[in-house]
Amino acid sequence: MPRFVISQCLAIGLVATALMGSAVGSASAHPGADDTIAQNAGPCAELRQARQNDQGVRAAGPTAAGQIDAVLIAATNRAPIAGGKIVLTGIDACGDSIHRHMSTSVNGQVSFRGLQPGRYRLTAYRNSSATRSVTKADIDLPTPSLKTIQFTAD
Repeated sequence: MPRFVISQCLAIGLVATALMGSAVGSASAHPGADDTIAQNAGPCAELRQARQNDQGVRAAGPTAAGQIDAVLIAATNRAPIAGGKIVLTGIDACGDSIHRHMSTSVNGQVSFRGLQPGRYRLTAYRNSSATRSVTKADIDLPTPSLKTIQFTAD
């Protein structure tokens, strides 16, 4: 009986953490089902953070506190584009290969949190089914920091 109660409490805590982690600051943006982080077995093993909600998202901590925000707007009227897709790929300081994507919120925004320092590329798409990108941006995140990128779609 006590094991079930502990397991149930742990499960509730994990679900709450996952929901809060993905909702804070990202409005209705959500991670995609095929997000991946391919870990390198190199010397950074001690720097790796625990994963959250099976999405391969690093928990924010002293070694993984970087964040990249992106905004997708229309060129014609500068209005935010909801339902666009932003893809983040790159290699972090530990040599891990990162691939994450999110749909933009009603404010045209997404927020990729818990990033290790590294070199990343953001690719913006006008909608989630688009095969041709609007534009790309290469980003260096040399230390845990916050970068904001604005994409304009025709």
